[in-house]
Amino acid sequence: MKCRLFHYPHELSGGQRQRVVIAAAMVLQPELLIADEPVSMLDVSVRAEILNLLRDLRRSRGVSLLFITHDLSTVAYFADRIAVMYLGRIVEIGPTRDVLSNPQHPYTKALLSVVPVPNPRLRRRRVILQGETPNPIHLPSGCRFHPRCPVAFDRCPNVDPPLVMVGERHAAACLLVNGQ
Repeated sequence: MKCRLFHYPHELSGGQRQRVVIAAAMVLQPELLIADEPVSMLDVSVRAEILNLLRDLRRSRGVSLLFITHDLSTVAYFADRIAVMYLGRIVEIGPTRDVLSNPQHPYTKALLSVVPVPNPRLRRRRVILQGETPNPIHLPSGCRFHPRCPVAFDRCPNVDPPLVMVGERHAAACLLVNGQ
């Protein structure tokens, strides 16, 4: 293996840069590693290597990992628990298996609908959200998701729904959940 000690960042590949950043973070022996879109710009083979590296660090070093991503297929492979956020608010949270197999919030359903599925017989109907994401400085009244929600109704602009339990450790914030 070629020594990379004296190389500049622009001389490294994307995967090599990610490994350097992870190594630099692990030198401090953290209890928590925050990874914000750590594989978003990498090709599939390098992505798998980085995900395996992070998984191995979790196991071998006992490091907790806060993994921030829009890619729910990566989350399905990687996470024990998921918190889905929209405009800075958790709209659904729970064990990975529960959230992905039984999504309750319309935003979670929309995110899952666009995850590629290898078997064409198992493909979901895509939910394409209409409109622009609201400005986070001027949040919409009521439910933050109502301007783009495909199932919004008359109470949504007026009521900010609380997280309610929809399973043993699974909660969602939607007025259509549990007859709010």
